[in-house]
Amino acid sequence: MSDLFPRVRRVSENDALDRTRRDYDEVAELYDAMVRQGDHVVDALSAAMINAFADVVRAGGSAGAVVDAGCGPGQWTDHLDRAGIRAYGIDLSPAMVAIARRYRPDLRYEVGSLLHLDAGDESIAGILAHFSLIHTPPDLLPRVLTEFARVVEPGGPLLIGVQITDTADADGWVPYDHRASPAYLWTLDALADRLREHDFAELGRLRIVAPAPGKPPAGYLLARHDA
Repeated sequence: MSDLFPRVRRVSENDALDRTRRDYDEVAELYDAMVRQGDHVVDALSAAMINAFADVVRAGGSAGAVVDAGCGPGQWTDHLDRAGIRAYGIDLSPAMVAIARRYRPDLRYEVGSLLHLDAGDESIAGILAHFSLIHTPPDLLPRVLTEFARVVEPGGPLLIGVQITDTADADGWVPYDHRASPAYLWTLDALADRLREHDFAELGRLRIVAPAPGKPPAGYLLARHDA
């Protein structure tokens, strides 16, 4: 196990948030350049799942907005807005939020935590968590999902994107030495189990093969809040 990771499973909320915020502030411009260059195949598959998420939001007929939770430089908030979905972004990193605002000053971007969403109960039409849960320590994940379940309208969708593994421990995850900040790989089955515990019923999933040797594959889970 990397020395970047604690030897125990429990990480305090403040330590986890501070580490991720600091790490992404330091690499924000490089990360944005990487995102804008992209990978055509991976981006196309990601867009397909995000478009499916948008279709579920649209079919629900909600007047609420979608939150891009952990929006980074805002590329998918922009994508949703261009698809006709009301959307705003939040991110721990002030540097990332500044970049997102630079590209789309007309959209709402805020510094915020997935653990404490600034939204009323059942007020959000849907949540996109695009590779933003990977830095959440596993013992804090239930708190994030509880917060998601609190703010999403009944029937609203949740789309999660993560790097995945097929060789997790009994709890369904393993540490991952992410280039930006310490992270965790999950199995899609383990994540689906945790979503069910918070009244999110799986609608579908997608697995994307590893983009290069030594890199993990990626996966998406699309679920609906059935509370």
